[in-house]
Amino acid sequence: MRTKFAAIIAASLFATAANANTFEGSLSNESVKVDVSLSQQTYFLDVGGMYHTDDGSYGYVGAHIEDIETSKDYPLQIGLGVRFIAVDADAGGDDTGVAVGLGGFYRYTFPKANRFSLYGSLYYSPEVLSFENVENLWQGEVRGEYKTLKNARVFLRYGQTSVEFDNRNDAVDMNQGIGLGVVADF
Repeated sequence: MRTKFAAIIAASLFATAANANTFEGSLSNESVKVDVSLSQQTYFLDVGGMYHTDDGSYGYVGAHIEDIETSKDYPLQIGLGVRFIAVDADAGGDDTGVAVGLGGFYRYTFPKANRFSLYGSLYYSPEVLSFENVENLWQGEVRGEYKTLKNARVFLRYGQTSVEFDNRNDAVDMNQGIGLGVVADF
């Protein structure tokens, strides 16, 4: 609880000096996922989490560097970073833990249809960066986006978080499925 509180305070302090902020949220029948990004030009911090009625929940705090190519008639956005992830799977037993995920994201906007873009992200935490009961963890997401307004996009996503715990023989898959969401830039 103290970690979540400290992350919220840090994000709030960072937001006062931020150049751009992004809110992202998605829903499915069983889950809700939210992310808030606070940008400082070439780097940004993000705070987010997911709750699933059957699979449990996770929360994260991340830091990324990013490059946005705008010299052409279609923007390309690439980011690399780290996420500190706390997991509470509803799998029974010792199903909580912490991991440090390394990874990034890629967004490609089609030149001839500049309202459409593809987005993908992948984060992986090997055993050496996984703590408490987590042996390793990976998160992945792919989505198709449509720019509805100057500062907003709607998307259809498929995502999954897979966690291997020390006390289980099989991986626990969290939030595996399709969701509908929105991204708003402020």
